[in-house]
Amino acid sequence: MAVELLRIDDRLVHGQVVEGWVKALRINRIVVASDTVEADDTQKALYHLAVPHGVELACLSVAETAKEWKANRWKNERTMVLVSTPAEALALFDAGSPVKSVNLGGLHFRAGRVQVLKGVSLDDLDVKALQKLAAKGVLLEARPLPLDQPVDMAQYLDHWKEERDALGEQPR
Repeated sequence: MAVELLRIDDRLVHGQVVEGWVKALRINRIVVASDTVEADDTQKALYHLAVPHGVELACLSVAETAKEWKANRWKNERTMVLVSTPAEALALFDAGSPVKSVNLGGLHFRAGRVQVLKGVSLDDLDVKALQKLAAKGVLLEARPLPLDQPVDMAQYLDHWKEERDALGEQPR
């Protein structure tokens, strides 16, 4: 499979991705699937600076990423696809990308989110998207770095609402 990893990480390209995942999986292409980044030349330039020599970077819209993935454009490469939200991962799946598993990396805490694991905080929209992916048979794995123990996120989705309610958070 040309896509070695689909990762949800709200920081997209950063140290954990470059030093951890790129090296461990011998990635030679990173695809940032984000309509926002694809439309912002400054963000694209910054992400290009963060990618190590020898690794190609493409910043594509979610729709374009799905089209390229479905067409198997990266079949001769070791590719990592990065999205910043569970909704974008679901959009890739719904557009026909052959998503089998999703790695949840950094989804950082902010208002309206509940921390479910170290480095993984979710709001209602995140949980709904992840539940839809899980219902379609997609494996959801939380793991910040390759050597960390993988955590099955599906078990945390069922308890998320209880955690949110216990903390007094309001649904978004």
